[in-house]
Amino acid sequence: DTRAPNDVMMLPRSPELCQSAACCLTKTLSGKAPCVSAGETGQKGSGCKLCPRHWVPHRDKCYWLSEENQYWSRGRDDCSRRRSHLLVIQDREELEFTQKITGNQIPVWIGLNITSPGRKWTWVDGSPLNQTLFKVSGPAEENSCAAVKKNQIKSEICNTDYKWICQKESLRFQVPSGCQVFKSQ
Repeated sequence: DTRAPNDVMMLPRSPELCQSAACCLTKTLSGKAPCVSAGETGQKGSGCKLCPRHWVPHRDKCYWLSEENQYWSRGRDDCSRRRSHLLVIQDREELEFTQKITGNQIPVWIGLNITSPGRKWTWVDGSPLNQTLFKVSGPAEENSCAAVKKNQIKSEICNTDYKWICQKESLRFQVPSGCQVFKSQ
């Protein structure tokens, strides 16, 4: 076995392990982990994108949903401890994807809040909310943070207890020549 970052082990190419001509099987201490292909086939130089255990991969990112309820700021701090940040939604598709993770739990904190001065909605990465992509329903008051509820972004009081979603970049690494690459999902 060839060691890759974060204790991910690449299993060697084997016809009985792969149903298609191109697949990359990975194994973590907890079992199999998805390997999202950066390329169409298993040519040398193809890369994989992996997420930590208990995180959900999607596109180039990893997502984690808390099991407990906390204030928005405690969710933000927890994400930082996990070397991530509260969810910053880039487009409608990502908003819809988060609903699959949460199962439409009502509501779930994301990385958007009101900043002073000017009472403007700002993402935790410092970027302003694109009002043409997303509308936030509810008042834009000083102690307002955003939560996702049924494919909508809602203004909520920041010291309300909700679950939260953390987000981080997926881990990229080159696939060793003894492995093939597949497209997961």
